[in-house]
Amino acid sequence: MLKGTEEQRNIGFWPSKLELTTELTGVKVDQSHQISIKEIRAVDNLDNPLEMIAGYPYPTDYFTKQNEVVIGIKPPARNAVSISVQGVIEYFTVSEALKSELNFSNLQQHYHENLLKGISGCKLVLIDLQGLGTLQANDETGYLKKIKEIHKKAGVGNDVEDAKVYLDKVISDYSYWGGDASKRLHFYKDDPNDAVVEVEIFKDGKKLTNGASAYGDSYSIPIDESLTPEMRMHIIVKTNDAIQEIPFQFVDVTLP
Repeated sequence: MLKGTEEQRNIGFWPSKLELTTELTGVKVDQSHQISIKEIRAVDNLDNPLEMIAGYPYPTDYFTKQNEVVIGIKPPARNAVSISVQGVIEYFTVSEALKSELNFSNLQQHYHENLLKGISGCKLVLIDLQGLGTLQANDETGYLKKIKEIHKKAGVGNDVEDAKVYLDKVISDYSYWGGDASKRLHFYKDDPNDAVVEVEIFKDGKKLTNGASAYGDSYSIPIDESLTPEMRMHIIVKTNDAIQEIPFQFVDVTLP
């Protein structure tokens, strides 16, 4: 449903904008039932297409636990009197049964395996930065053997040489920037469709992560404490069975 509209016409640096505050009703929206606007199209009553504004919809999270979403559109010409908007909402159910929620404990036992095995088209591999760095420095033959094993088992890199280039770089980068490797989880991430929504670490019910960084095939998460077997990894991943597409439209919305 449409809760309200607000228009701001500005001159100069700040762009003009038309905000539509919407609310999804009739379904539950919470931690286990999240929403995202997949696509939006808008036209004015003169059939002129309207451009979306960067930073919208708001909240701008990939999926949100709020049922209220604000859509931002560049205002139409002043001779327009109304607009129409249509689009598609993705309704995402987070559930182990639907393979959209994955939980792992004893994380050191899951080094160098694809944590998303069985989910088509994506890989997320936890890399042992400390162990590989030590092996590289002290046992070149063992290091090369380990690279071959990681490529074969987890699919890191297109081939063994590609895997070596990748792992050499992440070890070098981490050594250069420094820091405590025991307080950072590094992943090889091959996810062309942005299926991975969130990765979090917990210990005794306490969340130890706050944000992540991504560049290229790398995904990195700082944690508040050194990694221990008691920690649990919680992954939310988008799967076809967990997504329901809900079309929506607002027709002839009178401009404020």
